[in-house]
Amino acid sequence: MTNSSVPYGRFTSPISADALASAGIRIPGLIADKKKGVLYHIEGRPSEDGRSTLVLNAVVEHPLLATYNISSSVHEYGGAPATVFDGVIVFTDSKDKRVYVVKGGDKEVCAVTPVDAVARYADFDVHPSKEFVVAVQESHLENGDVVNKLVIISLTGDITEPKVVAAGNDFYAAPRQVFSPDGKNIVWIEWSLPEMPWTKSSLHLADVEGTGSFNSPRIIASGDFSVSQPRWSTANDLYFASDETGYYNLYRHILASGQTSPLVSTPFQGDFSFPDWTLGQHKYDFLSSGNIVAGHHNKDGTGSISLIDPVNGVMKRLVHGQIVDSLVTVDDRVYIVAGTPTSPLALSQVLLNDTLTEVVEVKELKTTTEGLKGLNIEEWVSVAEAIEFPTEKGLTAFGFFYGPKNPNHSATGLPPLIVLAHGGPTAASDCILSPAIQFWTSRGFAVFDVNYGGSSGFGREYRDRLNGQWGIVDVDDVCNGALYLAGQGRVDRDRMCITGGSAGGFTTLAALAFRPDVFAVGASKYGISDLKSLAELTHKFESKYLDLVLGTVGMEKEEVEKIYRERSPIHHVGKIRAPLLVLQGSKDRVVPEDQAEAIVRAINAKGGIVQYELFEGEGHGWKMANTIKKSVEAELRFYLKHLHI
Repeated sequence: MTNSSVPYGRFTSPISADALASAGIRIPGLIADKKKGVLYHIEGRPSEDGRSTLVLNAVVEHPLLATYNISSSVHEYGGAPATVFDGVIVFTDSKDKRVYVVKGGDKEVCAVTPVDAVARYADFDVHPSKEFVVAVQESHLENGDVVNKLVIISLTGDITEPKVVAAGNDFYAAPRQVFSPDGKNIVWIEWSLPEMPWTKSSLHLADVEGTGSFNSPRIIASGDFSVSQPRWSTANDLYFASDETGYYNLYRHILASGQTSPLVSTPFQGDFSFPDWTLGQHKYDFLSSGNIVAGHHNKDGTGSISLIDPVNGVMKRLVHGQIVDSLVTVDDRVYIVAGTPTSPLALSQVLLNDTLTEVVEVKELKTTTEGLKGLNIEEWVSVAEAIEFPTEKGLTAFGFFYGPKNPNHSATGLPPLIVLAHGGPTAASDCILSPAIQFWTSRGFAVFDVNYGGSSGFGREYRDRLNGQWGIVDVDDVCNGALYLAGQGRVDRDRMCITGGSAGGFTTLAALAFRPDVFAVGASKYGISDLKSLAELTHKFESKYLDLVLGTVGMEKEEVEKIYRERSPIHHVGKIRAPLLVLQGSKDRVVPEDQAEAIVRAINAKGGIVQYELFEGEGHGWKMANTIKKSVEAELRFYLKHLHI
């Protein structure tokens, strides 16, 4: 029975803030111990203040690791904090940044790096001899310099200083299985400022001798493109992803001949990889048949899993609709972290037939959220609708629209709209069922998750739209998307909100400042308000990223500061008329709390409406259950109050 007297935004919903906060986990990576045939995954637990641990076979935390927080802060965004090979577990702990090892028969955890206040580690891979592990080392020196290297860490004998095997470039990365199966070769990725790993990076190969001597280094792939996810097959062929064609396609390099060729005969119009904001991306792996199973994004924003025959270059779609975050194989068992428009992100097994050519079933092993537990999906879930809408210069942009849905309520008129601006800004929104979005739609809000120009997953040309245009293209697209929906009669033009975190927070603030007639309310989460301050204080990984997205490469200081001032919301607060909610973590090293406090002070000084919530102990993005709960509750109260619902 419906109750038509309740206005949009006031619908009673079983999806509570408590459920969002306490019933979820994060699975940022899968790890396959192919020698032992065991699956591991990294699991982040908001209920344990965001602690991350290592879980075996999707079920049990490793018994020796309950007191550790397995997390990396290399590049500040981290990733790849652990690896496992033939029962040997290597990981880094977030508290002391040291590297630890647990060997197959060991009953204790042993440190293998010395106490060092400046060094951080990530992206490990154990050599087949099990005598050493390769890793990315990032040292934060007392003088403020940050130095990145590729190092060898001994796993035998006394603790010694790591041995440097590659240095001189600004950054190094090497996803799992960088050592070839016979232990004779190693491959890694390098890039230097002002580039980002997705704008221009190179793939390097060296011979391995003895206990970690790297000889005859050579470049395998280099040019005006980026590379990602190098991986060895059991036949000692090297595979990697490159966006040389405009999309991230897969390539094979044959050591014997030195030839590199695309895996699929006709370049695929979609992405087998994504920009490497974090380390350890893993979206394809090998089967015993010699074929490759891969998750990929399609150019329409959907996802699929496909089978690729590297001999004849034929690609066959196995499953459509699964948007894959991570994929590994263990003894021809395919495991994914993926979701669909009607199922949340989960760790699942893709069961194949006996010939490994067809999918029999996708079996969920562990969901990342219980926030929708017990709900009838057909009755309660608002399924993503892909929208392509017109924007500036005759171009189109993309987004996913979610209409309000609640079987117990209806309302007259049009619903209020919440526009989501994703972070990055070189990131993307997907259409995976998200309890965080259903929290809003079940209360009577419409949601539009915008993939503005600059987003990933639509090819390099679309991603490059933002180069030199951050604060312009993204702002135009989120505004034009909202106005398009209003013009179509799908949302209330007078009750449109915008929110976003990090770079999405910047877009939120910029939209309120530079397009003040579009949105009625805004909420910035750890958003950037002052570009000059960000440029002066930001970390090494993104230290030149502003030059790329603002177009300031090669400019004189005065010109650069002029653009900073023109596009920084902090200098245009007088134009902000919409009430603004600002949410910030006190330990955010990517966007420090000074950014939030500056915009709050400035708006208060102008007599504007602003509310500020600081979450103690929280970093960049919410990881703690209490923060998740308080944040969404504050946002709901703010919208209802200022939309007069």
